[in-house]
Formats: sequence, structure tokens, C-alpha cells
Amino acid sequence: MVQRILLGSSLLLLFACAQVGTLSGGGRDVKAPQIISSTPNMGALNTNPTLIRLQFDEYIELKNPIETFRLEPADAKITVVLAKKTVLVTLKGDLNPNTTYSLYIDGGVKDISEGNDSVYQFVFATGSTLDSTKQVYRIGDAYSKKSMTGVTIGLYASDTSAKPRYLTKSNAEGWASLAYLPVDSFYVKAFLDLNRNGLIDVNEPQDLRFKASIPSNDSIPLLLSKPRELNRMHSFKVLPPRMLTGHLPEEIAMSDVRVNGQRAPLIRVGRDSIAISISQFEPGAVVVSTPLDSVSVLYTEKEKATPLKFQVTQPCVGPSIMLSGNAFFDSLIDLNSMYLLRADSSKVPITSALVDGNRIQLVPKSWAPGKLKLIIGPNAIQGLNGTKVPATTLDLVCLGEDELGSLMVTFKNNPSGKLLLLEKDGKTVATSYYLPGAKNQDSFERLVPGEYHVVLIDDLNGNGVWDAIRPETKEAAEPVQRYTKIPKVRANWEVEVSLE
Repeated sequence: MVQRILLGSSLLLLFACAQVGTLSGGGRDVKAPQIISSTPNMGALNTNPTLIRLQFDEYIELKNPIETFRLEPADAKITVVLAKKTVLVTLKGDLNPNTTYSLYIDGGVKDISEGNDSVYQFVFATGSTLDSTKQVYRIGDAYSKKSMTGVTIGLYASDTSAKPRYLTKSNAEGWASLAYLPVDSFYVKAFLDLNRNGLIDVNEPQDLRFKASIPSNDSIPLLLSKPRELNRMHSFKVLPPRMLTGHLPEEIAMSDVRVNGQRAPLIRVGRDSIAISISQFEPGAVVVSTPLDSVSVLYTEKEKATPLKFQVTQPCVGPSIMLSGNAFFDSLIDLNSMYLLRADSSKVPITSALVDGNRIQLVPKSWAPGKLKLIIGPNAIQGLNGTKVPATTLDLVCLGEDELGSLMVTFKNNPSGKLLLLEKDGKTVATSYYLPGAKNQDSFERLVPGEYHVVLIDDLNGNGVWDAIRPETKEAAEPVQRYTKIPKVRANWEVEVSLE
């Protein structure tokens, strides 16, 4: 059981025992070890210790003291040893004059019997007063607005400093705080330290305040986002039998991509992702390269032998049917070998097909709602290397007009320069970008009934997409407003919602 104890929050309560929670399980010990005395005293003034002695009320053990004990500001190096119930912290280095120091113990001390631990803050000052400024932080994701736990928040002397003067982490509810701070200017940096190196890396979610500020005893929101990697491609994998998928920033021209030194068919499937056909290559190492980077993946005989197959976007809402496959397909399709089969065994011909890489859009002669089967003959579709798609039957659920709904959105303020995303089940199903002079209303038609969320983005650079933090240009993530209390979309109804 982890308890949170802040020693020194009141000098009138020095070393008072505190317990959070209730006892259960027949008197099981749930209390973290308590500090009962110390040298120097908690809150001591005009002291410059080289050794801090902390006496606990029970036998304890240390847990990874290199990471769980820290001095802030870190003007001296510390070493930690345990002698029965006493923790000895040696300080090596010169402490600055007239400075308040905090020794933090974050889960580094636990009792032997039950493993209970806590967070302690031991404070002293080299001058005649203790700094008393506090700062509270509310930590969340810049896009989803969900709270984030385990985020490191640091106060830095400059915007280029790698090591913070003060450090804390967000709790399970996304809150963090710092106490005993001086009235001084700091740069605030928050990041999710994925590789635990104590530094802010480009691939880690982060929020940076690009102007220094003075702690002010109030609450500050920090919204993290992951900077886009503009020059690097990664995460390539084989999608058997004849595709590669991976991360490629849109700033890198697709015409610059080579596979084993050759041009290959490819499509962009997202802002920073592509799909590549490898139909022309034999199993072995496959190297994808650009003038800036390269990655290598292994293509096996087993992957090459995987059958061609399709998935269909469900449910189908018309007027077309979207298929996606595990290979790139030839644009020549035998429409006479494909049709929709109704429950009464009547057939609906397919009149046209559009191929885009591994995706195929089929348009039937008429829209037929209900449960249907898409019949694909053995010679109807083939891959780029001439391999025929085997005879396939796909079950479809097609919705008619009276089974779909619509959503009318009214804006209190003019939406010019904003980007609206309509989300269902965490996926974007519709988008609108509003140019200057746009109306204060928008309508979304042919929606599958259910719950929707509206995401409204201040598209500050006008590029039509949401941009995360850009440290290289010192630009914060674009502001996002999320509206989750949207009335359910119902079949054959128009739902109206007003966005404040």
C-alpha cells in the first residue's frame, strides 16, 4: 500500500504520525514507516549539513536509493546507507548559501514485514528563512484531455538546461505539486520519461513552457503531446503476403522512397504512414530507404505464401462498399465475376470499381440494405504479380437511409480557422475545416446510430490537421476542445447540438 506523506507541510506537526486508509484483513499492517527524529531537525535554518540522519519507527529496507532518493536543488551528490532503523544520507559538494533544500524519498524506504512505502520530503535551509512558494500542476494528454500518471515535471534554470533544479511526478489522478520553492524564474518542462534516462527525448510525450515564469501558489495545466519525427522512418513490418507498412512523415516525398534500391508501388494511408507493395521482391532482407534514413525488415517464405484476402468496412452505409486487402491489386477487375447476393437469392451487379493500392471501392447498381453476401469469383481480382484472389464470399451488413441518423452542429462563435473531427468509438468518421466566413452551422449525414464525440481544434497554422508540440520552432500543441456530452445519434433522426 502506497501512502503519500509530506513532511514539513506544517512546522507545528513535525514528525507527527500520519496514516491514510483503513485497516482490513484482520489487523494487517498498512502503515508506512514514520520518521521519529532527524539530524538536523526538520525545517532547520542556517545549517549546512554533510550528513542527514533519519530515524524511523521500525526496521526498514531501502529500495533502489540511487533513483528513489534525491536532493533538490541537486547542488550536492548524495549517497545513502542503512543502519537498522536509521537512514544515513551523505552530501558531497558545496551547498549554495541562502537556499532551501529538500531531500525527497519516493518509495525508497519500506517496512520489512509488509513492504509499505511512502513519499517523504525533508526540508532544511542554509539561510535564515525557508522558501514557502508552492506550485500545483494538472497533467493531461493534449489531444484526448485524459489525465496522465507518472509524468516528470521539472523546473529548469534555462530553456536549454538538461537537468532540473526541482523535480516531481504526477500521481494516478494526474496531479503533481512542488513546495518550498524560491521566488525565482524557471522554465517548466513536463515529459513522460519512457526510457528512464531523466532527459527529454524527441519521441517522448512532452509539454514545454517556452517562457520562464515565477511559481505563484496556483494551479497550472500541462498538456503533453508527442512531437512528430520529421526526418526518421520506423516501425516497418511485413503485412503478408506482399505488403510493408510503416511510419514515414509526410514531409518526406514518396518519390524519394526506395525498396532494395528500386522504386516500388506505394500509397499514403495516413499523415505519417505508408503502405508499400513488395510483390516484385523475393524473401530475404528488405531495405526501405530515403535520402535521410533507412530501415530493414525480414521477408520470409512463409509470409510470401500467405493467401490473398479481404476485409470489408462494416457496417456499409452506401453508396459504395470499401474493401481492404493484404496486397496491392491490379486495377483491371472482372466486374462480371462479382455481385451482391440478397437474402432472397436475388443478385445486385457491381457496376464499377476503383483500386488504390490495397483498397478497392465497389459501387453496386443499386443500394440494397440488409444482410448480404459479396461474391467474388476466382478470376475477378488479382495482385500486382498476377496472383489470383481465390473465390471469396464476404458477409455484409448494409444500412438503409431510415437506419441512419444525422447530427446538426451549431457554433456559439464563428468557427473560422477551426478543424472539426467527429469521432465514434475512438475513430474519426468525419472532418470539416472552416474557412473565413464559414457559417455557424454544419451538418453530418448518414451516421451510424450511437455515441459520438466532437473534437474542435484551433488550426493555428492552417494546414488542416492537428499539430502536436514543435520544440524546434517553440510552438505548443494546437488547442483542442473535446465535447463528449453529445446526444446519441438515432436512426432516422436529426440530432442538434450547440457548442459553447
